Amino acid sequence: MRMIKHDNTGPTRGLTPFGSLFDEAFWDPFGFFGTHLAPRSIPAMNIAETPKELSISINVPGFEAKDIVVDTHNNVLSISGKAEQEQEENDKEWVCRESSFNAFQRQVRLPDYADGSRAECKVKNGVLSITIPKREEAAKKTLKVEEA
Repeated sequence: MRMIKHDNTGPTRGLTPFGSLFDEAFWDPFGFFGTHLAPRSIPAMNIAETPKELSISINVPGFEAKDIVVDTHNNVLSISGKAEQEQEENDKEWVCRESSFNAFQRQVRLPDYADGSRAECKVKNGVLSITIPKREEAAKKTLKVEEA
């Protein structure tokens, strides 16, 4: 499997830890320009494989099922979520407000033997679980060897 990084800040970059670190340190070495913004988070993802399926779990605290979109196209699994801003209360004067909006997007290239069209998705206690069965032809088979 190959991870596709997408963080809405610019072109897709490789998955080396130095790419974004260098960019951030070079353009804003002391954090002056971004200190007033809440940090953007990309949810943590775990992927496990069994002989019959792929299991993906993603931490999505604060998101409900209606806030999350999961789709597959050309062997790419795309997961995105958007939690809208809470209703404004005009009688309050906010001193600090960091939880007004949250969004994320993750993409994973699936192996050819994964059947994304039969994937199942569930969210419970802030964890999105995606189960993707493997195609029948991907199952390991032992062939009979005959004398010639």
